[in-house]
Amino acid sequence: MGISKISLSSFRNHSQKEFDFGDGLTVVWGENGTGKTSLLEAVYLLSFGKSFKTHKQETLVKEGESSFFLRGVFSSTTKKGDQVNIYYKKQSKQKVLINGKKTSGRKSLIGKNPVVVLSPEEQEITKGGPSERRRFFDRIFSVCSGDYLTELQKYRKLLKQRNTALLRIKKGLGGLRDVVVWNEPLAKSGTKIWNIRTDFFEKFKDSLNFIVDSYGEDINIKIGYPDKQKDPDLYLEELKKREQKDGVLCRTTFGPHLDDVFVLWFGKNLKFVGSQGEHKISLVFLKLAEMNFIKNHLGDFPTLLLDDLFAKLDLSRSKKLVSLLKSMKSKDNKPIQTIVTTTDLLNIEKIGVLSIHENTTTYQLTKQCNT
Repeated sequence: MGISKISLSSFRNHSQKEFDFGDGLTVVWGENGTGKTSLLEAVYLLSFGKSFKTHKQETLVKEGESSFFLRGVFSSTTKKGDQVNIYYKKQSKQKVLINGKKTSGRKSLIGKNPVVVLSPEEQEITKGGPSERRRFFDRIFSVCSGDYLTELQKYRKLLKQRNTALLRIKKGLGGLRDVVVWNEPLAKSGTKIWNIRTDFFEKFKDSLNFIVDSYGEDINIKIGYPDKQKDPDLYLEELKKREQKDGVLCRTTFGPHLDDVFVLWFGKNLKFVGSQGEHKISLVFLKLAEMNFIKNHLGDFPTLLLDDLFAKLDLSRSKKLVSLLKSMKSKDNKPIQTIVTTTDLLNIEKIGVLSIHENTTTYQLTKQCNT
């Protein structure tokens, strides 16, 4: 699986641009501000229906324009490929078409043509708060399981309804029974999510251990996910106990929407003890574990997007990472499709990136070609 072609129109600093991708390595190089990261962002958007850099769609539109358009052609060894079109106009909702058919939302995209991005913006997974790690794992699990995505969306709707009822009580517009009516369905949905998450986290731990063992260095990185309430009746009791507290705070204080996942570096919480270098290499391991997890569930590796990664790692670790990437083979025994951006072509040649695949495509971007 992978992307074979992309067209960008009025997206970020690209006026009109097309790129072709082989099934191996594509290197995109140039100065800062030439649109390298924007290209990865466009590929990601065609896979997930949203950017990995911003939640504000209007900022994706090229300055001076009112809309953007993206078209991606995806290939697959096991099924017919997809053509995905995304159109967005300011003050309007994003429109997504898959093979010419309009879809109702992002759900139809997720999991069809998966990608994994490793960029500086992703560092919040290890450095940020619990919501960053929940978002990271929810995205992975949703890619691999439509049932999980459906249940997660259902839970979020129920949670919003209960929180709205709590807020109405504080405003004198409702009573406790308006809250209680949401307790049972929320307990059932929350329990389902916790059961699926617990199973998936155990499998993700296996993927992470595999990557760490394959790296060939004395590194100890693990994830911790505390035991959760898996009985809907006990979950319901906990919601009832918290009704008064929830009423004061106007929000639900129990459930999977408050989960945290701990990234442990040699047994200690990385968020509080990790150096800059330890955060960087830990993120790399989490992302490669994500690749392996998706491959184990969907049958093949997703496309890997590396945003100037090798400028952030020292030479020794960069070479080990390249060696590890070489060892990760697709189901037809080929290296995984990888798109790399860099400002220094000589540096990635020195650390061996160009040897990942004999089929390498190279693009140089300049500020003139994107205006």
